[in-house]
Parts: sequence; structure tokens; C-alpha cells
Amino acid sequence: MKDLIFKAEGTSVKLNYFNEASKVIDSLSDNVKYCVIADAKVLDMHQDFKNGLLKKGCFIFEVEEAEKQKNLETYAEAIAFMQKNGMNRQDCLIGFGGGAITDLTGFIASSYMRGIKYLQIPTSLLAQVDASIGGKTGINFGQIKNFVGSFYNPVQVFICADFLQSLNEQEFLNGFSEVIKHSLITSKESLEKIKKTSQEILAKDSDTLLKCIEESVQIKAQIVASDFKEKGARKYLNFGHTFAHGIESANYKSPIFHGHAVIIGMLMALKYSKELGFLQESSYELAKEVISHFNYNFTNIDLDAELIFEAMKSDKKNTETINLVLLREIGEPFIYEEQSTETLKHYIKEFINDFKK
Repeated sequence: MKDLIFKAEGTSVKLNYFNEASKVIDSLSDNVKYCVIADAKVLDMHQDFKNGLLKKGCFIFEVEEAEKQKNLETYAEAIAFMQKNGMNRQDCLIGFGGGAITDLTGFIASSYMRGIKYLQIPTSLLAQVDASIGGKTGINFGQIKNFVGSFYNPVQVFICADFLQSLNEQEFLNGFSEVIKHSLITSKESLEKIKKTSQEILAKDSDTLLKCIEESVQIKAQIVASDFKEKGARKYLNFGHTFAHGIESANYKSPIFHGHAVIIGMLMALKYSKELGFLQESSYELAKEVISHFNYNFTNIDLDAELIFEAMKSDKKNTETINLVLLREIGEPFIYEEQSTETLKHYIKEFINDFKK
């Protein structure tokens, strides 16, 4: 795979692809002081990689429960750890883990001493194709995800296929939802490609998977480069996410996979697009069929219409109306401003009543 460089807000972000984790270590400079914000569980699964970081002289701040601890308290602890170890503006921060870690690391980097360089080493498929690309950083506040955050690009992202092999089926599918999303907002051809290669994808065939990742990353990188601050086209990357964030907030006490919430959110957005007369039945059925090829387990997800709706109203992207990304056709997203909250609330209740986990 070819390395990719994209520019956003005057900064360049280099994406490097590797098959082996040892090559990531080799890419780190011997002349830079690094502090690694790491998911403790992921680090434990990759002891050789951890030893490689320590041999490079990296300081490692471990986070035990990344999603639960993506908050102000952990942020303050990490800042104190960096200060204690003498990190300054010439040094570099590294995020090693899934999306929660890359979000947290980016926010720490954007605010420590008013901003220091950082690298991302995303270890989940979700982080590789979504969270680590685009410069969005954030931590949770109360029950609202990513309520405190910033836009701040890493200088480099290392995407390594090695780390995906340790993911179980549901962890893998958690990330694959973003690949499906990128196809839905891009083209029917892209979606058909997923349909044709679904068995190879589920088997984690390296060549097929790397092609999927590369295509998905390029889709997002191109959108981000054209609209870094989310004033226009980048909003389309929120397809299914307004519903999904409502679902995640409704399950705040027992965190669920973000990607699973996104899949349900996209199904809600697809059906709403059809019911409002925008999306053709055939396109709706194609999208549903592709999603059905993948064995998403939704049994632990609580779908409470009232809680979901209230969370959607408080979403930071909404003001007087609830803004939804819907589809006129596969590959043709648009922003729909829902004026009638009662209509939307009724739709959510009806969807949940019909939804089969």
C-alpha cells in the first residue's frame, strides 16, 4: 500500500501503512522524547511492541478502561504525568489504542503547553478508518460524548494490520461500520464491492482488508482536507451518527460499541430517508442487505426512545432544529433539518418497535 499525505488547515498529515508492528517502532526517531498514552489492555496483548517502546525510551501512561476514563480526571492525570517527566513543546505524544485513546491523546496534545506534536497508532479498525483521521479530539463530559474537544491534526498516523488480528468478531465489526458508512455516502459501486467481498472481509483476508482500509481512509481524508472545520461536506461523515450518539447516551451506564450504535443509527437514517420520500426502495433494500452480511450482535443495547430522543436534542451539532444526514441516493447525502420534533420522536418509537436485535 502507498503512504498517503493529506493537508488540512495548513498542516500535513502523513499516513503510513505497515504489516508488522516492529516496523512502527523502527519508524520512531531516536532523537525525540516520546510519551505514549496507551490502552493498557491492548498493550498487554502486544508485549513485544511494549518492550520496543520502552527500549526507545518512551514514557508510557496506561489507561485501564479507555471509554469510561475518557474524561477530565484522566486528562488531568495525563497532563501531570507528562509534566513530571519533563515533556516540553519540542517533544512528541503518541496515542496507542482504539478510538477513545486517539480522541483523548489528540485533546491532550492540542492543549498541553498550548499544543505539541503527536502521532497516532490506532489499534482497532474503527480508529484506523475513522477516529485517528481528521483531527477531531475530545473527552466526555457528564453523559455527553466528546462534549469537550478541539480540532488538532497529528503529524503522522501509523496504520498496522498486525494489530487487527487480535480483535474478536464484534470488535472488528465495531470498526467496519465506518467502512460501510463511507461507502453509503460515496457510491453504490463502493457498496457493491463490500457486498462481493464480505466473506473475505469476515475472514480478515489481509489483501482484501488492506484495500478496504486504504479506500475508506482515502474517502475520509479527501473530505477532511476539503472541510477541516466541518462547515460543509465533512458533516456528511455524521451519517447515522445523530441517532447513534443518542443510542450511546441512552446506554451510558453500560458502554456499548460505537460502531454497533452507528449501524443502528444508519439503519434509522436509511429508513427515515425512504419514509420521507428521498431514498428509493431498491437502494434501501441494497443497503440493508449489505449490512445483513455482517453478524452484528445488538443484544446488549438498550433502545429507549425517550432517552435517545432527549440525547439527540442535546447533541452539540444541533441548535433550534435536529439536523440529520440523510440520503437522496446511495452516494448522495444531504443535511435534513427536522422541524417537527414530534414526528421524529414518533418515528424513533416505531423504528424501535419494529427493530429485531
